[in-house]
Amino acid sequence: MIVPNIRQSMDAIGRELNIDWAPVRQFDPLRIWLPDTGWSEAHLTVTYSRQGPIHFELIEMVPGGAYEALLAISRAHVGAWVQDVGTEVEVLLEQGWRVIAAGASPKHRYGQMAYMARGDGPVLELVGEPIRPMIEEWIGSVT
Repeated sequence: MIVPNIRQSMDAIGRELNIDWAPVRQFDPLRIWLPDTGWSEAHLTVTYSRQGPIHFELIEMVPGGAYEALLAISRAHVGAWVQDVGTEVEVLLEQGWRVIAAGASPKHRYGQMAYMARGDGPVLELVGEPIRPMIEEWIGSVT
């Protein structure tokens, strides 16, 4: 979920749903490929809920960056682990989905993540299995 203030959202959602949060990390900048403009940057502050198996991800973004393309469709998205992001993007493109943003260009098979939508949504984030250990370590690390 893209939120306006990550700390306030952590407090509110944490209280309401009894969720504990992983340490907050900054990606400043994160290089993002956009289909209409090519390479861009996003400046993000991110955390995940510790409880699973489905984890909440909170993202605070600096306005004007690459994640505006995602926000224009929805504040929320669903992530799915995939073996090969490029292959899955190609399958979804054939089914009428479109790429909103990705970790790399089509030439580099979209990197290890790609946000996609069909029509007005929902937004699906394909996440490459190679980064799963990093995310799991993050979720399990001590603040």
